[in-house]
Amino acid sequence: MRNKMTKGLVGGLSILFLLFGLFFCMGKDRADSLPKNDKLTTARSLGQAFVEVAKKVQPAVVNITTEKTITMRPWDKYGEDFFKGSPFEDFFKGFGFSPREKGKEYRHKQRSGGSGVIVDKEGYILTNNHVVEEADKIKVRLNDGREFTATLKGKDSRTDLAVLHIKSKDLPAAALGDSDKLEVGEWAIAIGSPFGLEHTVTVGVISAKGRSGLGTGTYEDFIQTDASINPGNSGGPLINIDGEVVGINAMIIQPGTGIGFAIPINTAKQILNDLIKQGKVVRPWLGISVQDLTSEMAEQFQVKEKEGVVVAQVHQGTGAEKAGLVSGDIIKSVDDKAIKNTNELIKEIQKKKVGQKAKLSVIRDGKPMTIEITTTAMPDKPETLKEKEIEEKLGARVQELTPQLAARYRISSEIKRGVVVIGVEEGSPADELGIQEGDVILEINRKKIETIKDFEKAIKDINLEKGIIFRLHRRGSSFYHSFKK
Repeated sequence: MRNKMTKGLVGGLSILFLLFGLFFCMGKDRADSLPKNDKLTTARSLGQAFVEVAKKVQPAVVNITTEKTITMRPWDKYGEDFFKGSPFEDFFKGFGFSPREKGKEYRHKQRSGGSGVIVDKEGYILTNNHVVEEADKIKVRLNDGREFTATLKGKDSRTDLAVLHIKSKDLPAAALGDSDKLEVGEWAIAIGSPFGLEHTVTVGVISAKGRSGLGTGTYEDFIQTDASINPGNSGGPLINIDGEVVGINAMIIQPGTGIGFAIPINTAKQILNDLIKQGKVVRPWLGISVQDLTSEMAEQFQVKEKEGVVVAQVHQGTGAEKAGLVSGDIIKSVDDKAIKNTNELIKEIQKKKVGQKAKLSVIRDGKPMTIEITTTAMPDKPETLKEKEIEEKLGARVQELTPQLAARYRISSEIKRGVVVIGVEEGSPADELGIQEGDVILEINRKKIETIKDFEKAIKDINLEKGIIFRLHRRGSSFYHSFKK
């Protein structure tokens, strides 16, 4: 009886274990299959999100074609110096002329293109300045095939933005997002006409924010993305996953690198109305030239932290000059907001209106102080006499002596004031005179030069026909140098 019970118990347990194993395997298979289904569902949802974004924004993205007339000579396509120094030039010179001088000019229609995005139902289109610059004709083609002749309402070379206008009603307009809220790593979608392939959609992520130092000659505060941007994408929108425009695609490092850059849409928002109403941007300006503070400069200027910007020059007649800002001042904050670099300073000042005050926290000779400056309107070309007169008359670029310049050019500590030559144009009067980069100008025509103001005043009065005499300091020695044209 006991044996039968034992056998029955063993058999029951075997069945129980068998059932448990069966349920375990089934459960495991089910557990394995659920994440796969979840992943596929997530992937499909994400893919559908991209589809919806494309459907939402594509109608507002336009293809831009421009045409401009350029004057050419037959050899221009071979390069400016095609005949220079060649036997052909000597041959033609034997007959009394050079082909480079006598070639017949002819006009050529040059066509190019880019992208844009409609930002208002009234027909205003945002694009890049370089897409439409100097164009004689601008054509715009919509996603639905309609074509329009566009009018250039305004452009701004400093941000590389422009606004076009087309006449039509109830146009599709894209929603503008907030580029300040962008996070590195979030989705980025670019739409445009790369290589003329209209309404191409590419997907990537926001790779970085606040990129600068790219040498574009514009205000640099770019969004970096790995969403494919190629020639023809310029002026088109960079979009977030919600279908909002967060940037205007502007440039690439070079084809094939996979790195593109866009202008933040918040930058465009700041100037959009000015471009529409006035055709240009009226910017607030302190009246200074600045540069980033390096660790070496921080030591020279007696600043512990290397965050901040150095005032390299104070322009004459500006709010900065009236407020008492001087070269060598270190700007640490604007209205109590810390400033790390020149881009951050520019962004903070651009938030203001012309005539508004800005409170600057400054360090001068190691001592903190506060300076309040009233902004003025930035001139179209913020050039001083230094940039105009000196470039034209002498062919030299100068800056007021600072500890940083003294260290760079190893200027004797005995020289406390003066103007430093930071560049000399080849073949210019300054070059012929023998003025060199790193020279400190102490006197001009026997008048002391201690500041940029002194220098500008002296340059304004000189006449190269009558002659000019400099007193210079170079490598520990001071001497006079004269010049007469």
